Amino acid sequence: MKPERLSLFGLLVLLLVSCGEKDRQPETEPAVRAEVQEVTAFDITFQVQAVQCEKVLYGLQEPLSLSWETGSIGPVSGTLKVSGLSPLTDYTLLVQGIGPQGEEGNVVRLPFSTSKGPDDLYPWEQARNGIPSFADLTLVTLGWHNYNPPKWTRERFASHVSYDGHWLFDAFLCIDGWDPSRNLSFSLTDSRYSAVKDSWQDLLDAWLGTDGALIQLDAAVADAATRLGNPPAPRYVVMSLPDPIRYQYFHDKNSSTTYWGEVNGKQLDFSKTADQVTAYRWYMDQCRKLFRERRFRHLELAGFYILSEELPLDPAFFRAAGQSFSSADTWNWEHKNWEILVPQAVNYAHSCKEGMWWIPYHLAPGYKAWKSLGFDAIFMQPNYYWDHDSVSHPLSRTQTAIKQYRLGMELEFEYSLVASVMADGRSGPDGSGSPTFYAADVPLLRSRVREYMQMYRDSGMYGQQPLAVYSGTDAWHQLASSTDEGDRAMLRDLCNFILDSPLKK
Repeated sequence: MKPERLSLFGLLVLLLVSCGEKDRQPETEPAVRAEVQEVTAFDITFQVQAVQCEKVLYGLQEPLSLSWETGSIGPVSGTLKVSGLSPLTDYTLLVQGIGPQGEEGNVVRLPFSTSKGPDDLYPWEQARNGIPSFADLTLVTLGWHNYNPPKWTRERFASHVSYDGHWLFDAFLCIDGWDPSRNLSFSLTDSRYSAVKDSWQDLLDAWLGTDGALIQLDAAVADAATRLGNPPAPRYVVMSLPDPIRYQYFHDKNSSTTYWGEVNGKQLDFSKTADQVTAYRWYMDQCRKLFRERRFRHLELAGFYILSEELPLDPAFFRAAGQSFSSADTWNWEHKNWEILVPQAVNYAHSCKEGMWWIPYHLAPGYKAWKSLGFDAIFMQPNYYWDHDSVSHPLSRTQTAIKQYRLGMELEFEYSLVASVMADGRSGPDGSGSPTFYAADVPLLRSRVREYMQMYRDSGMYGQQPLAVYSGTDAWHQLASSTDEGDRAMLRDLCNFILDSPLKK
């Protein structure tokens, strides 16, 4: 395919930078190293490192005999992005260093091809200059397939939308792990049979159908807007992607790989990563289409979420990313293909100007390589809340990981935190699912949640990376509805922690 000349970006760009004293003679010839980080249908992101350069020239596809045009001022080394490319087009990225006395370094040439993008970008995508970001994200689990907890209502959503005269959560993660009507799993890490296309379609309808849960969320935001005025930005929605599981029953590697269903009349075979990606893209496109059809007043699709809480990867992927790994980090990787599936899903999402996020469990396989996989941000689960008898998930280990890899945190709790719920004598599970926590343990669990908040502050990532909040199926609303003084104090501390984040400003 013949390369096309860029009109938006222009012919070539000149990056002027200072690289030492001008009158100092270079010890070596000017040199640059360039590495492509991501190519979508419309953009290329690449990293440049320069040595003994007064300036770095970079451009696309034209011979160097043409003049270099003047561009912006910035650092010699860093990450750069060129936008305005055409889908399914071949290009060559050219990068050259120029020394302090005008010495010309060798030209680095990196051929690349843009991917196939979406058929159309929707208005909210066209209006974006980049991937949406948010300060905080609340996980809302569907649950309403079997009406336990009850179907989402605007009243139930209201406690997530605002608090004490303030807009509360910026973003809402729509997440569900299984199809109870068929007893099939959306998640590879579950032990059930794998969900089929009809399950995926029902999940779409539950969130985005004509009586879907997100209509109630939009109504709850509209109710709050009558008191607070319109929110400062749309309330973002992140849609979880069901795992395209290779086998109909993952634990039986002889089970069918053609169980899922068809797209455009073709039966998909999940032994082929291309077909797994096709299922991902089908679901993303259906989400995008339904967001357009619903014409929400206050909600906007921000992007997508990888459902599996662990991503074992090919050892070669870890090596290329410069990350250490253990056998657990690569367990069964050849049957999961995450190192192929996730970057391709991210690439397509980014082509649609949509983001991609992930929440691994505590120190789960893949978290160290999150940037190489292409995620826009990830949130680490501490899992400390559910420890019983002995602490197997010390917050110090979570804090170390968060600081080293610049992660967000998931703040976790469920109904066992709510005194007014536990007062009827019910039990709450520990990390293994055993009934462990009772009403007498509510003070302990409250103290753990407060430890989460302090740890995130101490990590230095509070206000630097976004926060996710997991409150089980309904615990946030249960706290907000409680008349127990301890419950109300717990909710106040949680809301203040969210509202006080510097990212919220």
